[in-house]
Amino acid sequence: MINKCVKFLLAIPFLLCFISSNPSWALSTDRNQPIKILADELEIDESRHINIYKGNVDMRQGSLHIVADQIIFHFTETNDIEWLEISGSPASLTQLNNENQPVSGKAININYFDSRSLMELKGDAEFKSLLDTIQSNQISVNTETDALQAGGASEDNNNGRVEMIIQPKN
Repeated sequence: MINKCVKFLLAIPFLLCFISSNPSWALSTDRNQPIKILADELEIDESRHINIYKGNVDMRQGSLHIVADQIIFHFTETNDIEWLEISGSPASLTQLNNENQPVSGKAININYFDSRSLMELKGDAEFKSLLDTIQSNQISVNTETDALQAGGASEDNNNGRVEMIIQPKN
């Protein structure tokens, strides 16, 4: 179990590179900062290849800040991070970009798939830059290319519609 914990701690910076890999999305120096995770509970389940942080989860690395009820790290059989599952009411993440402007997202569920550079925000999702805001039941962001897709089937009252607020440029 100690070996798995060490591999997990070494793998976190690679997972968090998704946030640092795109200059418009994240402050490039964050990936070199220490990571601190606080939670009420930690469960390491080697048979299912997961680590679960539960209860008042607060994760920080540089300007990155994630607040959630639960974060689950899913690993491959070779202990590489496969995907990250963040949930809350809502879960949120904030980070500064290279212009020191805040970028944030929040949703009931946030999933990040490392190999596809894909972040999915589902359930009352919101994605914000300094001036602009996108709200929908579902928002997908390619963290490598900045491609964004919002909308689709919805379980709420807005029938899957997207709301975007674009502030005028001065």
